[in-house]
Parts: sequence; structure tokens; C-alpha cells
Amino acid sequence: MHECPLEKVKVSHLCERLGVSRATFYLYFQDIFDVPTWYWDHLMNKSLYRMGIDQGLFEAHLKKFNLLVENKDFFVHAFRCVGYNSVCEHGGRAVKEHILENATANAGRSFTEQELLEIDFFVAGAQYMTRTWVQGGMVEPPQQMASLFRSFAPEFLVSLLEPPTSHASQP
Repeated sequence: MHECPLEKVKVSHLCERLGVSRATFYLYFQDIFDVPTWYWDHLMNKSLYRMGIDQGLFEAHLKKFNLLVENKDFFVHAFRCVGYNSVCEHGGRAVKEHILENATANAGRSFTEQELLEIDFFVAGAQYMTRTWVQGGMVEPPQQMASLFRSFAPEFLVSLLEPPTSHASQP
């Protein structure tokens, strides 16, 4: 992706440079656009998707932003792609799914219509701001970004996205 935009990367050239067959590539990926979303999921399984399981909202976002900075060259290029299968769109859908799954499990109940609307607003804003931050060169430090994300999250959601052991110690 340093040499050309993702949409111009040819699977055959990638496979040749990596020393793998095209058949091997297609065992794991449908097309070249699956690679950045797979890598996003790989990193977010260590961070953002862990909210409410063993990381809180702030901690998970801090890890996310640090991982994006560590892989800055890759993600600056990957976030240039737009559309349904882009990293940003995929990430927004996946984050919402994980938030709903993890927070619902911790709440032990379904969300109200109002809560679902607040989650939608938070996820859409988070998706937009992550894309803007990445495309802008990741200037603000991860700590600042994680703090901002925490401050704009609905309060009911923040408490539900703390690891379950934290719930037991809360009054």
C-alpha cells in the first residue's frame, strides 16, 4: 500500500511478494479488501472488542489508538478506501455489534429504544472521529483520544462496558 492505493493492489503481486500461492490467499480472503478488515479485527480483538469483558471503555480505546499508531502506515492507507467494505465502515459495524453483545450481557437485559439510539449516535460519532483522526495523521496522542471517547460515551454504557468484576465491587 506504500506503492499504490489498495484498490490497485493485485492479489497476484501480493502473493508473489509474500511467497504464497493465490489459492492460499483465497482460502482466507475473498478479495484484497478483506485484508485490511481482517487486520483491523485482529487488532481490535486485543482491544476494542474486549470492552465489557476484560477491559473498560477507556482502556479498550486507549489500546485501540495505540495499536493504530503502531500500525500507522498501514491504517493511513487503509482508511483512504471508502464504501461498505472499507475498514472504517466494517469497524463501525463490528464495534456496534460487540458493544451491544458485551453491554447486554453485563446489563442482563435488553436496551430501551432510547439507549439503542444513544448507542447508535456514539458509534457513528466514534467511527467518524476515528476516521478523521487516522486520515489527519494521528496527531493527537492516544491518551487524549481515549479520554475524548470516554467523555462522549453515554453514561449508562460506560458502566456496562466495565469488566464484570468491576460491577461486583461497585456500590
